[in-house]
Amino acid sequence: MNSKTIGSLLILGTILTMGVWMVFGLSSDNMSSAEKLKVFIENKTQVQIVTLVTSLGFICLVLGLYYSTRNLLDNILSEIGGLLLIASLPLMIALNMSDIVALEMEKQFSNGADVLTAASAFEYLFLTFMGGIFLIGIGLTLERKFRGIIGVLLAITSGLALLSSLGLDLDMLDFIGWLGTWVLMLVTGVLFFLQKEIKKSK
Repeated sequence: MNSKTIGSLLILGTILTMGVWMVFGLSSDNMSSAEKLKVFIENKTQVQIVTLVTSLGFICLVLGLYYSTRNLLDNILSEIGGLLLIASLPLMIALNMSDIVALEMEKQFSNGADVLTAASAFEYLFLTFMGGIFLIGIGLTLERKFRGIIGVLLAITSGLALLSSLGLDLDMLDFIGWLGTWVLMLVTGVLFFLQKEIKKSK
């Protein structure tokens, strides 16, 4: 897979995930499962569209990151990071789709809140996702790809997001970690898209 295709996947994936969440996502922070379900029922169509679009975005993003480690990078840490992302993708999609499942289960069996409660127990899967991105950032740094700057920043922001996923309250650093990681993945996609084609030697 060439650099333009990989860059396009990263750009599209970032826009379809974080971009869509920021613009169209429903705020349900600090809500109980029952409260979330009530909000989801009131905005059913929006929930369904956002969930399907962001799931597609996750697929594009992970494939872009994975193939970047296979085709454009030559570092064992990057490759391990790519494998972690691929391994986490099915579970991440399942977790993301839990909102739609909860709506259907509530409609048929009136236990949608139980589905949301169960799904919340698997949010630690973001550790695997962010761990993969962290290793790719380290790999970018060691290879001095894009002068190493993007790799250093990506490792720092994804590292902060990892700490946040572990339950550490980092205040403003939480926001910087999560948003910074997504912005840097978008920037990485643009840089891959613009770079001249260089075949990775095996």
